[in-house]
Amino acid sequence: MSSQGSPGVGFSTTTVSSVAVQAGDSKIVIAVIKCGKWVQLQLAESQPNLLEIGSSQDETKKLLHDHELLLAKLKALEDQVWELLQEADKTAEENKDQSQVYDAMANTLGEAWAALVSMLERRRELLRLTSEFFENALEFAIKIDQAEDFLQNTQEFESAESLKALLQLHEHHTKELLERSLALLNKSQQLTDFIEKFKCDGPNVNPELIQGAHNSCLKIDSLLELLQDRRRQLDKDLKHQQQELGQVLQLCQWDQQENEVTCWFQKTIRDLQEQSLGSSLSDNEELICKHEELIIKAKEWNSAVEKLKSDALGILLSKGYVEKEHLQLSNQKLNQLQGELGQLMAERKTWLREANGFFSSANQAFDVLGRVEAYLKLLKSEGLSLPVLASRHEELHREIKDCTADALQKGQALISQVDSCSSPVTGVHEMMGCIQRRVDHLTQQCSAHKEFALKKQQLTASVEGHLKKVEMSIQKISPVLSNAMDVGSSLSESRKILSKYLELDIQAKETAQELEAAATLVTEKNEFEPDKKALLSSKAKWLEEELKILGQSISSRSQVLQAYVAFLQSSEEVQEQCQGLKQFYQSGILQKEEDAAEAKHQSDSAEEQWQLFLKRSFLTQDLGFEFLILINMAKKDEILNVKSRVHLTENTMESHKAEREELSHLRMTWQLKAIASKPLKQQWGAFKEQLRKTTYNLKRLQEALMPVSALDLGGSLQTILGLQKKWNEMKPQLQQLNDEVQYIIKESEELSGKGAPVKEKSQQLKELIHLHQTQKERTRDYEDILYKVVQFHQVKEKLGHLNKSREMEFLEQPKELDDAHEAQVHLSRSQDKQAQIDHLHDLALSLGVDIISSVQRPNCSNVSAKDLQQQLDILEGDSVSGRAKAEEYERTLACSLEYCTTRDSINELKESFKDIKKKFNNLKFNYTKKNEKARNLKALKNQIQQVDAHAEKIQALKRKMEKIEKKTSNSFLNYPNNKVNVLLEAMKDLQKHVDDFNKVVMDYKLNLDLTEHLQETIEECHFWYEDASATVIRVGKYSTECKTKEAVEILHQQFNKYIMPSVPQQEERIQEISDLAQRLYGFEEGQKYAEKIMAKHKEVLESITELCVSLTELEEKLKQGDILKTNVNQEDFHDDFIDLLKEPARNKQTLFNEERNKTASPRARAELAVGPPGRPGHGTASGRGGAVHAAAARGSWRGPRDHVQGPGTPPPPRGGLLGARAAAPREEAEGAAAGGAGAGRARQAPGFSRLLSNVTVTEGSPVTLEVEVTGFPEPTLTWYKKGQKLSADGHLQVLHKETRHSVFIPKVCEADAGLYVARAQNSSGILSSNVILHVTGNHRPPITRINWITLCVIYISVSLMYWVLTQ
Repeated sequence: MSSQGSPGVGFSTTTVSSVAVQAGDSKIVIAVIKCGKWVQLQLAESQPNLLEIGSSQDETKKLLHDHELLLAKLKALEDQVWELLQEADKTAEENKDQSQVYDAMANTLGEAWAALVSMLERRRELLRLTSEFFENALEFAIKIDQAEDFLQNTQEFESAESLKALLQLHEHHTKELLERSLALLNKSQQLTDFIEKFKCDGPNVNPELIQGAHNSCLKIDSLLELLQDRRRQLDKDLKHQQQELGQVLQLCQWDQQENEVTCWFQKTIRDLQEQSLGSSLSDNEELICKHEELIIKAKEWNSAVEKLKSDALGILLSKGYVEKEHLQLSNQKLNQLQGELGQLMAERKTWLREANGFFSSANQAFDVLGRVEAYLKLLKSEGLSLPVLASRHEELHREIKDCTADALQKGQALISQVDSCSSPVTGVHEMMGCIQRRVDHLTQQCSAHKEFALKKQQLTASVEGHLKKVEMSIQKISPVLSNAMDVGSSLSESRKILSKYLELDIQAKETAQELEAAATLVTEKNEFEPDKKALLSSKAKWLEEELKILGQSISSRSQVLQAYVAFLQSSEEVQEQCQGLKQFYQSGILQKEEDAAEAKHQSDSAEEQWQLFLKRSFLTQDLGFEFLILINMAKKDEILNVKSRVHLTENTMESHKAEREELSHLRMTWQLKAIASKPLKQQWGAFKEQLRKTTYNLKRLQEALMPVSALDLGGSLQTILGLQKKWNEMKPQLQQLNDEVQYIIKESEELSGKGAPVKEKSQQLKELIHLHQTQKERTRDYEDILYKVVQFHQVKEKLGHLNKSREMEFLEQPKELDDAHEAQVHLSRSQDKQAQIDHLHDLALSLGVDIISSVQRPNCSNVSAKDLQQQLDILEGDSVSGRAKAEEYERTLACSLEYCTTRDSINELKESFKDIKKKFNNLKFNYTKKNEKARNLKALKNQIQQVDAHAEKIQALKRKMEKIEKKTSNSFLNYPNNKVNVLLEAMKDLQKHVDDFNKVVMDYKLNLDLTEHLQETIEECHFWYEDASATVIRVGKYSTECKTKEAVEILHQQFNKYIMPSVPQQEERIQEISDLAQRLYGFEEGQKYAEKIMAKHKEVLESITELCVSLTELEEKLKQGDILKTNVNQEDFHDDFIDLLKEPARNKQTLFNEERNKTASPRARAELAVGPPGRPGHGTASGRGGAVHAAAARGSWRGPRDHVQGPGTPPPPRGGLLGARAAAPREEAEGAAAGGAGAGRARQAPGFSRLLSNVTVTEGSPVTLEVEVTGFPEPTLTWYKKGQKLSADGHLQVLHKETRHSVFIPKVCEADAGLYVARAQNSSGILSSNVILHVTGNHRPPITRINWITLCVIYISVSLMYWVLTQ
């Protein structure tokens, strides 16, 4: 800042310090400048400019907030300024000679600081004023938006008063807009004045402040101009709407009259809709009379309606009236109400008559119901039995239904005609309810037949319930028995398994009781019908057989488990006894003399335990043998891990035998120790006594084992079991005798060592040992034979039971079954039983052979096996005969199963055939229902594919039928002929139906193929017509540019060269179309069908002839010198073209658009007038059957079929020869062309300033199909390919930018080829532009020359890059 009395110029200025203060985006920098001894403040920098304001309310508030913070921070520096002033005062005191200078400097600093603060506060005031300005502007904008919303929203009013209120609301909006506008203008003036004053005040006016003020004023002015423009437009729209409302007010009087009439009609209609049809016959007749009076009154109101219509007609004919549509709608409403009232009155008259008939029938029904009620009372007093009473009640129930059926039917029909929920039928509802209640009451009284039927139903349900429980129980048990049984690896596990099977056994027994209860009910009760009784009995018998098989399986498995559990339990007990005896014998010490009694007691107790141990050990051995026998007799794979369980059992038995021998040895040792303490003489005496006693026992055993007569092993099972029982009782004695012999031998050895005369008894000892060895071998042989004999007889007995049940099965079961599942079950059971019988037979034979071979041993001479051999012979014979019967039975079951399976397969084929036939008929019917447009070529090909699929299904069905027929012929050679004939007849009948249907399908497919060929041929014809028409138009257009005779001759020659050769081919196609149409539709219909194509062909030929004549005339004109000048404009070209070709009026619009397009877009002009069909370089393609598609002329049109365009060649015209039809009228198109940008907001039909043209691209290349469309309102453009709407996907993109629309395909494939249509549409018209996209193979041409300039540039670029990289 500058100050008064500034120092002289000779002093240099130095910035002592600077202070930067920033808050948010606002920042100021204050510099302290020293000049000699003078110090002053200066504002060095300000961001933003002090006179800069925000562009919006939020931005201004942000600036104001930052400025407030900035000002607060600056005032916080005020203390530092005052410290600086105090320092100046101190300096002044020190330098009193210069006190005036320092005082002036202090005053200057204070003034500068105050000026700075004042300027920043004015900046704050400026921002506050700006914020208020923006608030006013926002309020003004909100009010404008409200007014605009008010205008845009549909204003509704019901009367003249509401219309006046709406006009007042318009005035209110106008007034408020004016007030807000004035307030904003005042606030803007205030803000502008403040900025100008701020800019001019103060000593520091600089360019930056001026620029900031200028920018702020520009912002204010632009905002004001924007809002005022909106207000002015809004005022204009408000005035326009007020005028319209004024016109609407004129309708109020007429509307009031119309409302009065309408209200009466509506009230009468509502009354008619709500009036009842009566609740009784008398009430209904009264309503009929009232309805006749209403008809007379309605005629009077109809006269009033006619008068109102005439008044409306007068209003409509008055000039200047704009709301004619409203009056027309009101007239239509009156007509509608008149018609509705007339219809309702006619309907009500009909309904009243029908209700009268209903009430009459109801009265008749009540008379019959009264008689029925009296007869019911009579029956109740007679006391008849339930069956008789049920019969009488059933007759009465039928009579009740018959007498009320007519009334209920009429009532229901009347309700369905009127409306089931409407008030007119309330009385009908009540009467029907009364009838129904009376019927229900009487039906409850005559319910004996229902009670009787209910009793039968309950009985049937009870039986079925029992059978259902049985069936569920069987289903629950069967899965357990279907798996192999694991007997368990330990005693606890085996007990759990045994308990499970015991529970199953209990469950099976309970199930048997349920089945017995069901069978009892079926047998004893006579309420069942014969068929039902037979069905239930059959099911009960089947379940009984199932349950019997399950019970046998449970019993056999439980028996095995019980034997195994008993064996394991006994084994544990033996183990415990063995351990106790071992401890005793191993720890036993000879007692002293005073303990002799105690020793004697222990010895006797040990001997008793030893005897118990022997019995338990041999019992365990017998249980093990029993378990092994049961295992061997079990079914194959019935028990899990059979070998391991057998091996474990045998090992356990062997271990028990080894423990028994070990314990016997310990016992002998203990006895020897016990007797060793006695005197030798006493020991010798005891030895001799023991030797004598043991020898005696062995001789007795020899006598017992050598009976007088030989023992026959072929006796009964009871005899053998008795013999086994005696033998088991002898086992402990034999073991005891064996132990005594071993003890004598051991004791003799010890006595010999002590000097006893043992040699005296040596001979006796030898005889004892020999006798013992002989008897030991004999007992071992006997035990082995006895074990096998017992097992043989058990197997034989079980085999006998199975054979008997098998014989009963052969006698009881039917040889032929009609159910495949039942036959399969019987066959499986038979095979299982036969496998079990074969297993037991093989086991019995094996045991018998082993027994016979064992009998041949020397020690078994007193055992005979003659009867056993006879039994084996009998078993063998029974096995052969049983197996033959079983094979015959199983063969019969297999044939029944095969028959049932084949029959079911034939039925499945029949169902498949019905399904195929039904689907084919639906397919055919759905295609027939489509209209002609929907049955296009694509739909036809899809139909052919589906028909082919059905034909394939029929062929597959026939192949299955052949397999079944062949199988039937080969598999049933020995089956009854009647059964086979039934199958063959069914197959023959099915074959006939399939062949007939196959013929229908083939005929239909042939018809579709001919139709497809016909449509494809017609499409080829249309392509040729379009190409030919396009070529004619293009040649005619370019003939206008020919200035010499030679040019016209060349054009004429080219035209003849490419068009004329294709005419005969087209005529051949037309003949083919005629033949196909006559073949498909008959002679007359076929001719009519072909006439359309012939007419089109004739039209094209006429246009070709006309063009040739025009070209000839042009040649003559050019030859005579009567030609156009070279600098003629585009309108002259157009006039000459019209004059030369003499084109019909419908073609002029297309040519005019083309000339306009030439002027607007020169790039869109075609390079050639005529292109050879099929040559890729000219944007054409060859169609099917040799049809040639010439390049089409530029333009847009609509025709019977969609076409494709591309940016390479001109599109073909649509709709006929020289006749590319424009969608909009000619006047609109000319107006659109002439108007251009100056047309303003006037409506304009769509027009293409850039058109599509045919294009040929190489497969894999990119392509863009682009058009530029104009028109107002802005047209919407839609792309189509082959009639299907295009949408963007991963393969192509549909783009739109301003007036340009395009389809971009990055990589073209063969599927992209075809016809594309761009269709533009707005409210003024519709316009289309077409292109054909041709895709050729990816064959790159060979390189014929090298661009040397390009090569040199590449070489230099590579060299420079290499040089840069190496530096």
